[in-house]
Amino acid sequence: MAAIQTILERLLVPDNAVIQQATRDLQAVYRNPDVIPGLCTLLHSSPNPQIRQFAAVLLRKRLVKLWKKLPGNDRTTIKSMLLQCLTQETVRIVFISVAHLASVLAKYELPRGQWEELSTFIFQFCHSQDPQQREVGVLLLSSVMETAALDFKQHFQSLFQLLSSALEDPQSKTVPFYALKCLTSMVEYVAEEDSPHFTPLVPKIMAVVRALISEDEDKACEGMELFDEIVECEVGMVTPHLPDLIQFSLQVASNSSLGDNLRVKALSFLQWLASLKKKSLLKQGLLPSVIRTMLTIMATPHPGGAEDEGDATTETQSPISLAAQVLDILSLHLPPEKILSPVLECVEPWLESTNHFQRAASLIAIAVMVEGCSVHIKNHHLPALLQIVYKGVRDEEKVVRNASLFAIGQFSEHLQPQIAEYSGELLPVLFQFVDHALQSPLQEASALTKIFYALETFCEQLGPKLVPYLPVLMEKLFVALSSPDVHNCIHVKELAISAIGAAANACESEFLPYFDRTINLLKQYIMLPHHQDTLILQAQAIDTLGTLARTVSEDNFRPLAAECVTLGVALLQGEDPDLRRSVYGMLASVSCVIKEEMCGQLEPVVGRIFQALVSEEGVTVHYASSEVPFLDFDEEEEEEEEGEGGERGEASSSMLDDSRAIEGYTVENAYLEEKEDGLNALAEIAGNVGPGFVRYIDDCFREANSLTEHSHEGIRKAAICAVATFCRLWYRWLREAGSTDLEELQFLTNSTVLSLAATARTDSDRNVVGASLESLENIFKSLKGTEFKLAPQACSSVLVSLQDILHNKAQCCGVEAEDSGTGDMVCPFL
Repeated sequence: MAAIQTILERLLVPDNAVIQQATRDLQAVYRNPDVIPGLCTLLHSSPNPQIRQFAAVLLRKRLVKLWKKLPGNDRTTIKSMLLQCLTQETVRIVFISVAHLASVLAKYELPRGQWEELSTFIFQFCHSQDPQQREVGVLLLSSVMETAALDFKQHFQSLFQLLSSALEDPQSKTVPFYALKCLTSMVEYVAEEDSPHFTPLVPKIMAVVRALISEDEDKACEGMELFDEIVECEVGMVTPHLPDLIQFSLQVASNSSLGDNLRVKALSFLQWLASLKKKSLLKQGLLPSVIRTMLTIMATPHPGGAEDEGDATTETQSPISLAAQVLDILSLHLPPEKILSPVLECVEPWLESTNHFQRAASLIAIAVMVEGCSVHIKNHHLPALLQIVYKGVRDEEKVVRNASLFAIGQFSEHLQPQIAEYSGELLPVLFQFVDHALQSPLQEASALTKIFYALETFCEQLGPKLVPYLPVLMEKLFVALSSPDVHNCIHVKELAISAIGAAANACESEFLPYFDRTINLLKQYIMLPHHQDTLILQAQAIDTLGTLARTVSEDNFRPLAAECVTLGVALLQGEDPDLRRSVYGMLASVSCVIKEEMCGQLEPVVGRIFQALVSEEGVTVHYASSEVPFLDFDEEEEEEEEGEGGERGEASSSMLDDSRAIEGYTVENAYLEEKEDGLNALAEIAGNVGPGFVRYIDDCFREANSLTEHSHEGIRKAAICAVATFCRLWYRWLREAGSTDLEELQFLTNSTVLSLAATARTDSDRNVVGASLESLENIFKSLKGTEFKLAPQACSSVLVSLQDILHNKAQCCGVEAEDSGTGDMVCPFL
């Protein structure tokens, strides 16, 4: 004990050399199992609070690996010592470290009923008349709930009564906050029979959060996490208090004196409500107040400066952009006549306002309505809304013009084919703005972004009708890419290259006069030295090269095909996921041209895509700080894992450490998108190359199938489509080869049909469900008229899923728990 105490004391010396040597000494001593009794003694008896904290942290890191190997008497002694420490500890940061240790051990001990003293301790302290003891009890309870809430399930109703009192504790501000944290951990496990005991807590929860807002906004944000959990809970316990929750969130979101983090948190909650409780918004008459508040926030001048003021079109997590996203979500989930009319009524007077931020907010509100209300707008409002946008484009204020350009882009993307009838009016306006913005591209970067977005979306949808405007368009785009004034505007160049691809896609063979110049231009960007900025241009140039492979005639592109494949294979060795996924798309496009000639280059392409599909690159695990940074040293190798099996409580003790230490995960979008694009490329290359791909088909099927339940909806959709494609191609190639050995394929196809049918019924994402239904249709068409028979169970599963969808019972159809009757929500696949 003396040795470990001396080392920890040296860690407190304000000398880096001493601290480094002490850390090395600690690593050596730490490997000795005898260190545990010494740390326990220091935790219990040291007069120095920093030493006690060090001891608590080190014990947690050590015990979770050795706990199961300790003798029963030692475990009992340690548990008893921890309760004594929790009783006597007066230094808050030390107490929190001890509570974390106790909560990790509780996850292991409570399922076996071997630490009843902990439950007794918690309940006794939470009911104490001493406010300090209540703080100890509730703080410890919140820590234990993070790891072992399910083990208290039988006590939930009594816990709700306890926490009801804690939320209104008159003598402590700490107790109500930790009561919120307890409830946040418990909500996931609340059952229908618990609802009558939980529902009365909601007003008290709001009162606590309201009090926290005036005291500590960061804690208030933490407290509002409970709102999200309540709304997501399948038990309909929030419905009676939904109007109050919404009004509270609107008040927070619209209060400009509060910090952005808190306001964004309130707006994020409203986003959840807009997607999960949309029918309640209508039934309880809450929609008008939500719309008015969102518009008011969107019209707030942005503190970042004139260029960004009032710009709700950006993807930043600001109150202004989040307010626009709330309206967007509402338009996607509500019947158009329920959302569009009240929005238009609100913005109509603002369009004539002398306040240019109100004019800009009105135009953005119209723009974000377009995707969700596209059919309704095309049938009833398009000419009138176009006149509003034309007027905005000519506004003297830049922020209004930018909002109008954003609206034109939304119109171009979502209001086809009707919007194409107005190309003679829209395209000249956009060309005029390109000329104006290119005169000072750095100052007009925001405007150029929106102009090129509008041009690109318009070109994509216009098709052959773009041909009369192609000479003028290409001239503008070539100028944008060659102008020295645009040299440092990477994003503008990226958009211009993308717009060239859109023009080629629209005009196809009519693009040939510009083909050679475009190829030479793309080569310049593809061969740029690798740099973070230039990678963006390289990736976009490769995307556009792939577009050209698909659109110009095979005879014109074929001389470049071999060079493109060689280049692509070389670029696949790079480290940037965005560049790799662009290469996947380009190679899939080139396979349309050379087809079976690509067989010789499949090995490196398929192999690299496989690596991307199984890779965990881009996944960052966020571990809780040890509270003492230099105690996060590398420990010795993990003890050998014990055999699998056994119940939940028998889990490896190292898993307990992870569950306590891991605060969360982040995944870079680029790596997710790489998986999605890799799956799409594999399926397309397989179809284009033909039977030469058959040696990879089994592995491709299994890799794709493993991702059909991925948490990311884009990956699920791509995996579903790929699996169905591989089934169809495999069957076709076997038939063409005259093979009669279909047993393995028949098993895989039946399992695929079962999986797709289940996905159609249970997945909440409509795009994924649509992909599942389309994939089923394609499989059935490929099997029609053949001797291949589907299992009765597979056919039955498909019929059940279709019945659920047609009766609005599928997960994606938007039926809410509290509104199970018929209403305005209609299944999107009817």
